[in-house]
Amino acid sequence: MRPGLLRNASTAVAAPLVTAAVLATAMVGLAELTDATTLDESFEAGGERVIDVQMTLIAYLCATAVVIGATAVPTGRRALRRIPPVAAAVGALAPIPLVNGRATEYIGGLATDAVLAGVIVGGIAAFLLGPLGVRALIGVASHLVLLWVATLAFIGWTETVVYAGLVQPIGTTVLDDLLGDALGYHLPTLLPYALVAVAVTAALGYWFARRGASRGTAVLAATAAPILAAVLYPVVGMDLWNGKTAPVAAGVAVIGALAALAATARTKPAVPAARRS
Repeated sequence: MRPGLLRNASTAVAAPLVTAAVLATAMVGLAELTDATTLDESFEAGGERVIDVQMTLIAYLCATAVVIGATAVPTGRRALRRIPPVAAAVGALAPIPLVNGRATEYIGGLATDAVLAGVIVGGIAAFLLGPLGVRALIGVASHLVLLWVATLAFIGWTETVVYAGLVQPIGTTVLDDLLGDALGYHLPTLLPYALVAVAVTAALGYWFARRGASRGTAVLAATAAPILAAVLYPVVGMDLWNGKTAPVAAGVAVIGALAALAATARTKPAVPAARRS
């Protein structure tokens, strides 16, 4: 193998692997630190309603880490494009010792299975999103930032449940009092984040299109994270609260895609200043 190709191959393996490993471990650790997940607590006596919620969240964090790791560093050679998704998927297995160390006997191997599910789904997504390059990274990272900002803000304010792609400030009754039982038990407190996520998706689609992306590329990059989240719900499990929230996650993905499509409908790429002059 030629030296240049060898260096590129080394980068195509090392950069995605390290990026995904650090990001996945950091996010899973932060979820435990902030009590977004509580793997060291018992899920008996009513706590079982959020087992699948937490497992799906762990899977989502690992899946997004794979996509970001695989698209963070361009490979530069077409022959090497299949390497980053595999390397990133291997790197995103890094949280397994952490979740095993934190999880109680009651959970058993569920947390490990969640990491594996996220890695597999994230690896498939990374292969599909690879041609989008940095646009996929920006789209997924934007939704991750939104998730963490909302999580930290709500957890510091009221009782909060964090789902894959959704945050629910369940401790507030303002929307419940306003809407009553018209939208069920979960939707009123899921609605604010869901609407913001749809707006962010539309804004991302518009932003990508303004910078020269085709409509299909812009919409796919903008909706990559919501689609990942929606897919992971049935993969991990649809019991209790996870099953109740899955349609909302799917709704964010579908409505977000339509909003992004509408935002790109009449969008023209921005003309560079040098060309205007």
